[in-house]
Amino acid sequence: MRLRYSLPFVPCLAIAAAWVAGSTPGPAGAAASACSASAPGAPLWVEYGDGSVPPEVREVFARPGVVVAATGTGIPGQYRLKGAKTVFFSLKLPSLVGDPGKPADPAAIAATADRLYERAVDSTACDTPWIGLNELGAPASPVPWADNVRTYRQNILELMQRLAEHGAVPVLLVHGSPVYTGEAKEWWRSIGAVGHVVYESYYKAPGIVQRGRIVGPRRLRLGMRSVMTSFANTGIPRSRLGLVLGFQVAPGKMGREGLQPAQEWFRYVKWNALAARQVAADMGLASIWSWGWGNLSAQAKDPDKPAAACVYLWARDPALCDGKAAAGEGFKASLVEGPIVMGELSQCISVAGKLPRATVAEHNTLLGNLDVAVSATFVRQVLRRQLSVTRAELDDAEGAVIARAFGGSREAYLNALSARRATQAIARGILEDEIRRQRLNDQFGDTTLSWIADRVTAAIDTATCRGDRLPGIGNFPVSDRRESAGAPVSLALPFLTENSDPPFAPTGATMTATGTTVTVDWDDGADADLLGYSVYRRAGEGQPLTLLTKQPWPRSTWNDPKPVAGGMYAVRAVDTAGNVSEPTFVLPTPPPLPPPSSGVRARH
Repeated sequence: MRLRYSLPFVPCLAIAAAWVAGSTPGPAGAAASACSASAPGAPLWVEYGDGSVPPEVREVFARPGVVVAATGTGIPGQYRLKGAKTVFFSLKLPSLVGDPGKPADPAAIAATADRLYERAVDSTACDTPWIGLNELGAPASPVPWADNVRTYRQNILELMQRLAEHGAVPVLLVHGSPVYTGEAKEWWRSIGAVGHVVYESYYKAPGIVQRGRIVGPRRLRLGMRSVMTSFANTGIPRSRLGLVLGFQVAPGKMGREGLQPAQEWFRYVKWNALAARQVAADMGLASIWSWGWGNLSAQAKDPDKPAAACVYLWARDPALCDGKAAAGEGFKASLVEGPIVMGELSQCISVAGKLPRATVAEHNTLLGNLDVAVSATFVRQVLRRQLSVTRAELDDAEGAVIARAFGGSREAYLNALSARRATQAIARGILEDEIRRQRLNDQFGDTTLSWIADRVTAAIDTATCRGDRLPGIGNFPVSDRRESAGAPVSLALPFLTENSDPPFAPTGATMTATGTTVTVDWDDGADADLLGYSVYRRAGEGQPLTLLTKQPWPRSTWNDPKPVAGGMYAVRAVDTAGNVSEPTFVLPTPPPLPPPSSGVRARH
């Protein structure tokens, strides 16, 4: 028999009886309470622990260093007696403000907020309580809003404003695919001025685990960063944003989804906690909440919940619970799975080695674009392992540049680099790229671009980068795959190559709609210095082109997961010097023709 979590031994029935009894704490409970607040620079971690949560799980949360969201006075008081802190949680927001189809009377919102505040104070023994509001209905309502939706949203804003006036910290939970534009944008900004917004960042654990220890946690982090950035772009301060992590076990609820064995589920729980901690630290988020501990249905019951709760606490702070003992034999207990762990001198780590941060910074100074700098230096690092360029070859190439472009004056050459905020190391790196590309072309001909992209993409699959600023571009979240064959760095130092001839325009371009995705396809280019393609979309005739690929795309197919009705596409080829071809406008693929008629009518 193994212990599920680290606690002084108390029979489970005794634990359950203590919680089920639900006795309201006396003065000792009030004396032990304090308003919840995170340490400076750290997020507030809040765990859902109301009456639907099994007593064994509540016992895991009932300890110093843990903040629990609950209602009423009995259960919150018991948490505080054991050293935890509490916030108030309103499980059914519609009971306060109505719903988008039938909003509550706006005239009643102020009194509703006053009553809610008093309940929260009684529950938390704190006069500045955090109050979770579960949850925004119809977050994807299109703008401009219908009148009933507008009234509903205004009710929420007025509720939160009134709570804030009392000194409370209202926290709105949000799920799904919110709209951030139009009048919704101003509404979000107003919400962020009076309270917090936390997004329910839920994933299907089996899909994350099967991606492995690098891509799985990376997908969690990228998803969290993406939605937090969308909210921040509406004007909500990042210090008023947060995440809700989901540990549901009922089928179809985004969580465990039947993942076995238990140790793999615990590993996912660990990844989720560490990924959220990393994103919160990088972005300055205010809070991280957890959900899914309650038995809200028969399918939600799971004997592994106490152990999962312990692992969750342990992952963020091993002093909170003995997660390794709770998870049992076979649990992968490494705490470097999930967060970004690398030395201060590295920008990325991958099978290609450690990408020096100083090298990336030098290129960023020249290019003014960190993402392009990462791509350029990462691709060079990958290809160095495939084909080396000697110092003598670089000396000859550099000497040729000095002779051709600067009349043999090395001083003039170095001054030209300095004037463009470039170092000699950067210049030699660009020349190294050119030499290597010529040799690869000699070996692989028209397939050089694909050969490079294949190796770089495989290396990106193993990469962890600071701030998740990964090399290349892709179609996240539709795909985890990112692609690159480099970046036209020499565009910033044109005297190194003196190549101003544009590549040939792409040919054979077509577009095909499949479900909600449009696939744009064209023939592979044959230019020896081809670096990739830029893909554009415009909403219709006469509309401006919008660039979809922020860096050169090394494949001759592009999938647009968010096409617009009547949209049109164009493709341009890009070479290593940054020259671009004329655009090729893409024509739709015609539907298949019916078989030709024979002219003879069949007899019946």
